[in-house]
Amino acid sequence: PERDHAGAVGMSDVKKKKPLEKINYGQEAAKLTEPFTMIDLTQMDDLALSVFLCEGTMPFHRHLDQDELFMVHSGTIGIESDWGNLVLRPGELAVVPKGLNHRSSSLIRSLVLLFQPRLIVNRRNGDRRLFALKDEGRLEKVSVPAMGRQIVNPHTPVALAHLDTFAFNLLLCSETGPWRQHDRQSSLVLCFDGQVILDSDLGQVSLHRGELVVVPKSTAFRLSSRERSLVLELQRHKPPGLPLQD
Repeated sequence: PERDHAGAVGMSDVKKKKPLEKINYGQEAAKLTEPFTMIDLTQMDDLALSVFLCEGTMPFHRHLDQDELFMVHSGTIGIESDWGNLVLRPGELAVVPKGLNHRSSSLIRSLVLLFQPRLIVNRRNGDRRLFALKDEGRLEKVSVPAMGRQIVNPHTPVALAHLDTFAFNLLLCSETGPWRQHDRQSSLVLCFDGQVILDSDLGQVSLHRGELVVVPKSTAFRLSSRERSLVLELQRHKPPGLPLQD
């Protein structure tokens, strides 16, 4: 069928790319048996998405080179830090900035999605943070379901959090959205609730709750749904004073 999107890649480029691979993070998480073990699910450019089993208490630690975004899939976890403490339940997320002393814990088996930038340190041009001062900020959590109930305009990204050079967005999918194409980044599309169809130059993928896919850069795609569905996506943004990274 004919498509009216602009900037679609040519057939010669499409043939060089692999078909889209769908990942069910609930099924992957079920493989975890030992507390604080982790499975890497996928890599989107320099950002890694993992799932880990939180049960017990981690030692206090901090990361000098990357922020971390925690989103609870099942169970309940606590995050203690020099910026205060949080309790995260299913569908809730929080960002722990680099340099902040923190630890996570849970009294029950809890499965958590973890987003971490993994850019090689020497490409960060000294963008490290040894310590986050106690009075400098505070941890805040966001409820994805609560934010989803407030969205009125479908297919319009709403920023939930910022993670290093990425914005973590929420979209309401209803009917068919516009064609999109990002030439300088891949796109991670995660179905949080409902069911969405992703059409692209690499074929069509049906995503149910708990499934995700990474769309390579320069690949045109669009989302559609017959019901009110919620999708999470990552969009790279330009850090203040720095060029947009390739």
